[in-house]
Amino acid sequence: MAVAGRALALAALAACSMGGASGLSAVARRERLAVIRDTAAQQGVWNAAVFAGIAISETNLAHCWSEATYACKGPDSPACGGPIIAGAADGPCDAMQGGLGMFQFDAGSWADTVALYGDAILTPEGSTAQAVSFVVDKVTHDVAGVAGWLAAVDWINHVPLVAGEPVTEQWAQLLACRYNGCCAASARCTERAHGYRDHAISVYAELGAAFWQTADRCSELPADGVIDDRTVCYLAAGDPRGWHREAAGQGGARDWTLTGAAGAPVHFARWIVHARPGLYRVEALAEGGAAGATYEVAHGGALTPVAVDQAAAVGFVALGDFAFTGQGDEYVALGDATGDPGKKLVFDAVRVTALPAVSDPGGMLRR
Repeated sequence: MAVAGRALALAALAACSMGGASGLSAVARRERLAVIRDTAAQQGVWNAAVFAGIAISETNLAHCWSEATYACKGPDSPACGGPIIAGAADGPCDAMQGGLGMFQFDAGSWADTVALYGDAILTPEGSTAQAVSFVVDKVTHDVAGVAGWLAAVDWINHVPLVAGEPVTEQWAQLLACRYNGCCAASARCTERAHGYRDHAISVYAELGAAFWQTADRCSELPADGVIDDRTVCYLAAGDPRGWHREAAGQGGARDWTLTGAAGAPVHFARWIVHARPGLYRVEALAEGGAAGATYEVAHGGALTPVAVDQAAAVGFVALGDFAFTGQGDEYVALGDATGDPGKKLVFDAVRVTALPAVSDPGGMLRR
C-alpha cells in the first residue's frame, strides 16, 4: 500500500499489498471486523465496511504475524503477544522497512513508522483509527465541496456499496491514488481501485446490514444521565495522535488534548444528547484541565456557547438548563481551538438531568 504524504509533510506510506491467505478463524475474522466497525463509529463513521475493504485489500485483515506467516515479522505488539506483520515490498525483512499491521502504515523504517504514528499503530484499534483519520484528511482535500472532518465523514457515510455508482467509483479511485499511490489511468490502478471497492461490497454482504449498523447505536439517554467519553453516545474527531488517555475522571479514565489557535478545531468531541423532549440541566465534568474551555450546547435548533475554566473546575460544572426537542440532533461539543495554545484540555463525562416542566415562552430556556 502506498499513501501520498499528508499535510505537515507526513512521509509517504510504501506500497506493500501482501496477498496470501490470512490465518484468521471465522470467529477471529468477525472480531477483527467488529474492531474496525466500532473504532470507526467512535470517530463518526457509520459506513465502516469501506474501511474493512481497505484492510482486506492490504492484508486480508491480518494484523499479527501469527495470522500471516508469509509476511515479515514486524515489531512486537501487546495485541499480538508477539510481532505484527510487516510488508516486504520495500526490501528484505532484515532491512526492517515496509508497512506495518493490517492497514500497512509505512513512514520508512519500522522505527520511523512507530515514531511518526506512535505505539498505538501496533494495535488493531490504533491502526484503524489512524486509517480513518488519514482517509478523512484525503477526502477533505480531494472531494469538491467537502470541508472539515464532519463533512468528510458525512461524505464517507454516504458512499453507496454498489459497483458502478459514481460516488463509489470516486471513493475507490481516491483510495487507489491516495492510499495506494496508484494514480495513473492504467489497468493496474483500475484493478487496485476495484479491489478496495469489491472487498467493501463483499464484506458488507458477508456479515449483513445488522452487523454493520452503528448509526443508531446512541438511541437514548443513559439511565443516570451520564454520557461518558468512549461510550456509544460520544464521538471524538481529529488525528488520533493528538488524543491522549489518562487514568482519572468518570469511570477511571478520560481523554485529553492540547489546545490550539483560534479558528476551526483540529480535535473536538460531541456528547450526543438523545433525550425525550423536555427541560434538562446539563453539566460537564471539567476538572483536571488547565485551559479555558468553551462548551457548545446544541438544543432546539440553537447553539449556545458556555465558557468554563477547567483549571478552576471541581467536579461537574453546570452549563445551564436547556429545553431539548428529542429530535436526535442535539449534543454538547468541545473543541481545541481556544486561541490559547498548549494548554491541557480534558474531555470527560457530561451529565444531563431532567427538570420539572416550567413555562418557557422563548422555547430555548437556559439559566
